[in-house]
Amino acid sequence: MGSSLKPTIRDVAEQAGVSLATVSYVLSGRNGGSTRISEPTKERVLQAAQALGYVANHAARGMRRGRTDTVAVVVENLDSPWNRSLAEAAYRVLPGHGYRVVILLGQEAWRNFMLSGGADGAILGFSTGSAEEQRTIADLAARGAAQVVISETLEPRGFDVVSMGEGGGIAEAAGYLAGRHRRIGVIHRAPAETGPGGDRLELFRAALQHHGVELDPALVRSSGGSWRKTYTEAIDLLTRAEPPTAVFATADLDALCVSVAADRLGIKVPQELEIIGVGNSEIGQEAEPVLSTVGPEPIQEDVVRLLLSRLENRPQKQQEEEGNPAGRHVPAPWKLHFRGTTVRQDGGA
Repeated sequence: MGSSLKPTIRDVAEQAGVSLATVSYVLSGRNGGSTRISEPTKERVLQAAQALGYVANHAARGMRRGRTDTVAVVVENLDSPWNRSLAEAAYRVLPGHGYRVVILLGQEAWRNFMLSGGADGAILGFSTGSAEEQRTIADLAARGAAQVVISETLEPRGFDVVSMGEGGGIAEAAGYLAGRHRRIGVIHRAPAETGPGGDRLELFRAALQHHGVELDPALVRSSGGSWRKTYTEAIDLLTRAEPPTAVFATADLDALCVSVAADRLGIKVPQELEIIGVGNSEIGQEAEPVLSTVGPEPIQEDVVRLLLSRLENRPQKQQEEEGNPAGRHVPAPWKLHFRGTTVRQDGGA
């Protein structure tokens, strides 16, 4: 090994018996292009790096190349099944293309990190609405940062927008429940998730009114984002003298807590209590019974690959000169997925 206390790329090359260029290419994690390196050679380089304890200096490499090879996935919290699935999709896809993934929690964190040049691109996994957020997105786009933004209001200008369109799915859930029930409970999160038509509770309330059903205020509860509080509120709702015969929860995790509470109380789901959540999360699909839910088809990996395509087609100015759009709008409308917690299930009524 060389004189450095820390092993260098030259040490790895000597250990593996290959060129510096080969080691650099393999350890960068990049695939494709005109360079072709055999699998045995790649394995020899990786084994040498592991044996020597070599750790790539991403910051120094980024300074030399004018890029960080880092992608930020920005979420408000990791309690949300959607957020976790988005992060997992990023870790599943991006490292194979040479990108590190960092998870940023909260809106302040992503602004400071990205504006300081911390990553080449970002996925904003929450709906952006404030003027400050929009200015930051525009500023980053002008700097050439690749971005995919979840938003129902933003126009794609130098970044891509995925529009969830959850209102249609919530209206579908309201229509289904209004046709079968009059005592409908709701558990919603606070602060509520917002969209152009209002938060999920208000979207649901308005859709019920369209069908001639009014929500009883006594059957509307807030979880505060806590599954423990959701469970307590669900027990209280279901032990009332006149309990709801259906519950709509604005998040899948809350809906699952209602299902657990019903099971504890001996209430049969869906025969005696129908439950619908929001999110179409993996955790809901793995539950027993499988959760009926409002949400898109699983699109987290599609969102990650949308960002990857933008990263691999920089610079933006060159995209525009070649006639490619400065930004793409990808609709992802939500619908009601009938599963095990509603009487109606996929394939029949």
